[in-house]
Formats: sequence, C-alpha cells, structure tokens
Amino acid sequence: MDTIHQPVTFEEARKAAENAARSHVSNFRKDESIPFLAERHLEAEHCWMFFRNEAIVVPPGRLLDWAYCVSKRGSLRSIADFSDDPVRLQEYLLTMSNYFRDRGE
Repeated sequence: MDTIHQPVTFEEARKAAENAARSHVSNFRKDESIPFLAERHLEAEHCWMFFRNEAIVVPPGRLLDWAYCVSKRGSLRSIADFSDDPVRLQEYLLTMSNYFRDRGE
C-alpha cells in the first residue's frame, strides 16, 4: 500500500530537518543556545534544503557533512552538503526536487 504524503509548511519542514540535525550533531554542539540549522535554506519546486549551523564544529573524519532535504510533502532525506560548490549544490537541489516529484513524495 502506498503512503499518502500530505503537503507540509516550510516551518514543518524546517522542524523535521532540525530534528535530523539534532540526531547527527548534538554531541558536537558545545553551547545549547546554538541552533542546529543555519538560517539559510534553498528551495526548489518540490523541496527545501537546510544546512547544519556551521557554529557546530564536527571534527574531520567523524561524520559526513550533512544537509537535509525535505519534500513539500514531508519526506526527509539526509544528504551530502555541497555548499562549497555552488554549481553542484544547485544541481543537487534540482536532482532532489525531481527525485521527490518522481516518487510522489
């Protein structure tokens, strides 16, 4: 049986991404006042992409540098963060948007 995904708001998507970030980086957050996510985000037709707050320093080799992609129907994927390559980042945003569209997520 297929799961029916209902549209979510930006705030709901951001909260889902924040929860995923919390599970990945909470051990590295030195100050509880630091938000898990950066303020910036990207948006495509079928998803939003959120990024870890760079004030949370993850030691090299400890963890993939995660970003979080949430479909506009509420599906979440932890993905590689290509923020250091704007062209690749934009391509990946569109790839994820198409991924969610094609799966009805």
